[in-house]
Amino acid sequence: MDADRRPVWLDDGDGRPTESPHTRRLESEVIDTTSKADRVTAAEDVDRSLIKTFLDETDFDTETVYVQTVMIEECFRLTLCQIRWTADNITTDYGRVSRPYDEPCTADKEVYAVWLIRIPDTVNADDISSYSSSIGGNSCERQRVGAEGESGDGSEAAPSSDRRTQIGGEQA
Repeated sequence: MDADRRPVWLDDGDGRPTESPHTRRLESEVIDTTSKADRVTAAEDVDRSLIKTFLDETDFDTETVYVQTVMIEECFRLTLCQIRWTADNITTDYGRVSRPYDEPCTADKEVYAVWLIRIPDTVNADDISSYSSSIGGNSCERQRVGAEGESGDGSEAAPSSDRRTQIGGEQA
């Protein structure tokens, strides 16, 4: 989903976050419990049912949801190539592609792109000490391993035999 104001956030009782010139280009949240999932809030112009369904279908005893909000130029779209995680780090890799020519956009305008990614493992939010993300200049079809979205064009990777680093996930 794209928006010009942060469209999804974790509600702590004081409403929608106010934007500032110091807003970070990348925001990350680990949703590791049902009670935390109940605090995920979306703006009125966002299809909340999609988010609610995705969170409701998550088994927090065996899965975790990673929410990543990224600022991107409006005339581009991100494709999730890969997510990797350890006990204390989550890393995402995206490919950046131009929007189709028939979709209107404004050059140099930035919007938010939000990703809800289901990790097929329990990740404790309190243990995560770092996040990292890379955005490549091309689509990532050759390196795409681990994102299965609604379009069904991704492939789910088998769990790694090395339990310290896992690759996989499912996105909304």
